[in-house]
Amino acid sequence: MTRPISRIDLNLLGVFEAIYSRGGVTAAARHLHLTQSAISHSLAKLRVAFDDELFVRFGNAMVPTALARAIIGPVRDALGMVEQALVAAARFDPATTQRSFRIGLRQANEARFFADLVSRALAQAPGATLVSVNFRRSEIAAALAHGELDMAIDVPSAAIDGLLAEPLRTDTMVVAARRGHPAIDGAIDLATYLACDHVHASPRSTGLGLEDQALATKGLSRTVRVRCQNIWSAWQTVARSDMILTLLDAHARALRPVADHQVLPLPFRIAAWPLQLLWHESAARDPGNAWLRALVQETFAGSMP
Repeated sequence: MTRPISRIDLNLLGVFEAIYSRGGVTAAARHLHLTQSAISHSLAKLRVAFDDELFVRFGNAMVPTALARAIIGPVRDALGMVEQALVAAARFDPATTQRSFRIGLRQANEARFFADLVSRALAQAPGATLVSVNFRRSEIAAALAHGELDMAIDVPSAAIDGLLAEPLRTDTMVVAARRGHPAIDGAIDLATYLACDHVHASPRSTGLGLEDQALATKGLSRTVRVRCQNIWSAWQTVARSDMILTLLDAHARALRPVADHQVLPLPFRIAAWPLQLLWHESAARDPGNAWLRALVQETFAGSMP
């Protein structure tokens, strides 16, 4: 049955997308800053308009019906086109904007670059708000597509397929050991690297690092004695122990004022680590997004050694 567009309020489509993406009325209400009763009322209207339940309860979740799954793509496309039209029609002036920008940053990259980016951005846009957001790599494409993030900074992976990307810098990995380490003085070979205990920095509680993957190709492994959630804690742990830390050279340079460790070449080869600026096609013509992307590029260019 054909459903005339005049029967469907554009705001209802936004509610439909939020319920679909968030998995329920409560989460959709929180995301849209509306009451649960307002979301429920909108869902009732949607059900009448489409002559379909659209979402049915399964345990604690709202599961989309076959019709809901069929229309979510076109609905998102329509909402995206409307948003692009509104953005294109709006003039962006950094000096007067009150806009909030959400940037996906892993903790180590936040520590290295965010303060510099904030300084540059607020010098031009004193009324803007910048929010650094940690993210799961598997969810980054969806977060950018749905507008939960304006842009993100991360390494290439299968999770970013379909996103627009610009290279920011390519870095190498190094080894940090405290000065006065009993086994390391100005250089480290592979045998010493494997004999030492290691501290590993990752927001994940389990899983291998790039260094572990590279060692595995040689049939080797290391002993990770401590896992930290962020690189700053790992750097301080190295200062108070004989453990060593493998990290990006850019992060080591940023952390040297915290503790002046030995920073040594890694005694085996790992491919260079390319860092990229990521955004979704729906934000490509957004003048505010373009302004901030240019500042990110400028910030990284200024941080090059």
